[in-house]
Amino acid sequence: MTEVKDPIIVAVELGTSRISGIAGKRKDGSFQILAYAEEQTTACLKRGIVYNVEKTTQSIKNVVEKLSQTLKQQVTRVYVGIGGQSVRSVKKKVPRNMLTTTSITKAHLEDIKNESMEIQIPDYELLENIPQGYIIDSQFTDDPQGVNGKNIEGDFLNIVARKELKGLITTCFNSANINIIDTKLTALELADNVLTEHEKRAGTALVDLGAGTTTVVVYKKNVVRYMVTIPLGFSNIIEDIMSILQIEEKEATDILLNHGNAYITSGDEMSEITQTSYTTSNKVKVQMTKIFGIIDARLTEIIANAVAQIVKSKYSDSLLAGLVITGGGSNLKNIDKAFKDNPIKLKFDTIRVAKSVVTPIIKSTSAASLNPDNAMSGSIISLVLSGTENCVGEGNYDGEDIFGAAENKAKTQTNITRSEEEMKRIDALMGQLDGYKDRMRTAIQEMKEKRKVLENETVPRRVKEEAKALLAEAKDICGEEFHNLVDSLEIKLNNDQRITSANNLEIQLVDEIEEMEKALKTAKDGDSVFGKFTKWLGKIVNED
Repeated sequence: MTEVKDPIIVAVELGTSRISGIAGKRKDGSFQILAYAEEQTTACLKRGIVYNVEKTTQSIKNVVEKLSQTLKQQVTRVYVGIGGQSVRSVKKKVPRNMLTTTSITKAHLEDIKNESMEIQIPDYELLENIPQGYIIDSQFTDDPQGVNGKNIEGDFLNIVARKELKGLITTCFNSANINIIDTKLTALELADNVLTEHEKRAGTALVDLGAGTTTVVVYKKNVVRYMVTIPLGFSNIIEDIMSILQIEEKEATDILLNHGNAYITSGDEMSEITQTSYTTSNKVKVQMTKIFGIIDARLTEIIANAVAQIVKSKYSDSLLAGLVITGGGSNLKNIDKAFKDNPIKLKFDTIRVAKSVVTPIIKSTSAASLNPDNAMSGSIISLVLSGTENCVGEGNYDGEDIFGAAENKAKTQTNITRSEEEMKRIDALMGQLDGYKDRMRTAIQEMKEKRKVLENETVPRRVKEEAKALLAEAKDICGEEFHNLVDSLEIKLNNDQRITSANNLEIQLVDEIEEMEKALKTAKDGDSVFGKFTKWLGKIVNED
């Protein structure tokens, strides 16, 4: 292929809330954005996975056509970002006994690397392989080539995802007659372009608060050490606001981003919120304290899951550069303070909210709808920055078909049908799981409130009966049906974070059940003759 002096690079990102495309070129150490287009997606993708192939294909066509019209050149090839709920990292160690002291060669290292890329998780495929370092005869090294040793062990981080993630994306672009130059892991490209060199070297955790998912990437000594995608995002908060206030998505989004608050910083601020109300489009007056409560409940869950993953990375004690927050959810007021006072109480000395990438960005007037200084734009800009090859004005690409675009239509259609049917089955089961999770959250909250009443000196019989009913309902929620549902999903979706989230909620619910049983027993003992005598005696002692 003829090399182009100033290639125009095009990237497409498939997100939960929108499919976006961007085109630009490098110029004097900066990057000039020439065109931007997007299509809102409501029934195309769910947490990064293609849910509706036909609608996704049409949205991709629309985005690429808009870019072509702006550029006045046909976009024929693109870079594509990959992400979503099944993307995560898996550590793998590969030991070798060389039998005798040997000088480690490039061939040895390639052999070890090839073995490290073998994935043993059913229905998953490798997206990225990142060397973490080597141990030669108990001595750690980053560059083992030429070192003498008898035993060598390679440590690797594999980024994996379910096969249908990449397969369905391939199908959509093939159907749209658009060639894919390469796929990029959106989260890694974002981390590379949002974090400073100091942050990557000293160690930091990047938390990307997306619409449908939250991604955690941990860097240390300029190497990615951990990555996971959590199936919770700020769209969950929007859905909660919509459901409770009975309003449309657009208004719920406006409330979250323009009136929402992630953390109350002072008594004065709380007083102001207490005295403020919001009138919905359907003329219902809602106290801002209620809105804050809705946001806080779900945001606390998201933050707790993200921080728990940072702890799980085993680097939480060595992140000298602290925490960096980005993504659309980072636009929420006081989001940094909410993370600082996280439920797990993990200490972050430094927290930075990253609104833009490190590389200087120049925007042309034709890309007016894109704001490079808004954290929601970081992913798509990072994707286009990662590209090198020209994507326009060459007609049909006749190079290597990386994604197998030459598959026959019958086979492609069969794959589409099978994938869609399986995803519908999984989606239905996930709907049931979400129902259980909602019931768990409600039960946990109600039992906490009821326990406070049980701690009062005098507890009416009615309150005890209500507490017993709550206890019975809570035990029913985490019964055999719930465990059967989780077991069936774990067979289909090994190590899925949504299932982990449900299991974590069950643990919280079981803990709350135990606390409720203790509170009921205490209240019952307090009603006995001895209990009443003890209270009476306690009063006398306190008065004296």
